[in-house]
Amino acid sequence: MVSNGSNARHVIVVGIDGLRPDMINEKTMPNLTAMQARGVSSKDHRTVFPSETRGALTALASGARPETTGVLGNEFYSRDGSDRLTGTDTIHDWRAGDRRIIGGMVTATNLSETFAKSGKSFAVVNSSGQGSFTALNWKGADWGQVGYNVRHPAIAFPPELAVDVAEQHRMPAHGLDRGAERQAVAVFTDTVWPAKKPDAAIIWLTEVDSASHRYGLGAEGMLASMKDCDEAIGNLLEWRDRQPEKDDIVIFVTSDHGHSTINEFISVGDALKQAGIAADTKLDDDIDVLYRRGRAPGFWLKKFDQGLLQGVFDALVAQPWYGATFTRAIEPGAHEGIIPGTLALELTGAAHRRAPDLYINLKGDNDAVNEFGVRGTSICDAGSYSGIPLGGGSHGGLHWSELAAVLIGEGAVLKRGGQVVASRTAIYDIAPTVLELLGVERAATMTGRPMFELFEHGQSVPAPVVTEYTAAVDGKISRIVIGQVEGRSYVDQADLQA
Repeated sequence: MVSNGSNARHVIVVGIDGLRPDMINEKTMPNLTAMQARGVSSKDHRTVFPSETRGALTALASGARPETTGVLGNEFYSRDGSDRLTGTDTIHDWRAGDRRIIGGMVTATNLSETFAKSGKSFAVVNSSGQGSFTALNWKGADWGQVGYNVRHPAIAFPPELAVDVAEQHRMPAHGLDRGAERQAVAVFTDTVWPAKKPDAAIIWLTEVDSASHRYGLGAEGMLASMKDCDEAIGNLLEWRDRQPEKDDIVIFVTSDHGHSTINEFISVGDALKQAGIAADTKLDDDIDVLYRRGRAPGFWLKKFDQGLLQGVFDALVAQPWYGATFTRAIEPGAHEGIIPGTLALELTGAAHRRAPDLYINLKGDNDAVNEFGVRGTSICDAGSYSGIPLGGGSHGGLHWSELAAVLIGEGAVLKRGGQVVASRTAIYDIAPTVLELLGVERAATMTGRPMFELFEHGQSVPAPVVTEYTAAVDGKISRIVIGQVEGRSYVDQADLQA
């Protein structure tokens, strides 16, 4: 438990989907900037790989990386599940996956269960999709917890509270679109809090991510979305300051990933086809390789054959968009993969039994800027972002701008005065920290750590040890940079070394 015996009575985690920390300032997000100046923040906060929302939110609510949770991004393949990728967009995807996959959809314990077993209450309110809501409060209804989605109110629980929200907020049955950020906060402050006063809560706002995809990083529409989310945060902070319990409430603001700018679309499928490899996004008798598209395409062989895997790799490494590539470690603890020239998948924190036989992080450029002067561009598979234009935002890979996330905290138990910790922290460290603050034992599957360095009288942690691993073939060098804190690894970035 907390080293000085201090505990919070209530912890609220506010998430802003897709928010890059380097874009926060007094102009774009004045309320969040002021909160940062009063409280404490992490200089190097990270998300998970793949840096996609549903995998990241499962890590947030489980306190573990994808290697433990089994949710490898927004879609993944499980050989014991079906002949197609398992999606995470809707609540039906999660329930169907839970029934057909051995071991269930999620192979780690969610906060909803941990809190219920300890007699604590937990609430999730969001303005995001069904899949994000489900990831954050997996099986929350079964554990007697609270959940409300202002975009999809039909999936809320318990029913009595959903009825109260509809009445008090004039919530349409089909949900909201415009103003969903502030409305999500209002549902929590005006209805959920008076009814339940939950010990812990997550309020998740998705609009910055949507605007980044649609308009591009730094575009007027994207900045307007940042402002809307900032106003919602301002409303929450003003509400907190009016509460009798204000000194016992800790608030964290975080994000699940950043974004890079798409500067080129390519087709991984075409490259494999030209190499004579039968690959598709669904398996059948004529397909040998199943793959998922995105910033970091993954490849599963129908039947493992190292020769075929070598052929897939050879087809990729010949491409101008080739980037850092990962296969299973050649032996336990090794940093090289089983295919020469690849790095060990285990280095990424995504080596679950469901993981692809090969991942490629498509090429990016750390220094290139987009038309609005925002750094970081990358290449994306064309089939993964239907309707997203060239110049729009992208994430999912290991580019530094995709892995960088926000973590700002304010509350009586935390450091204050704008202190910045320079260790390494990650989205999967948030749940252990919340439990520490509330005096609740962590689940056995929780592999993240309490971030004691954020606490006013917490234990300090040693400076991170940064290590670079490389693997070369045909003059192309895959590189991954990892920072270690107390024996735990945090991925800083991976790319193709110049």
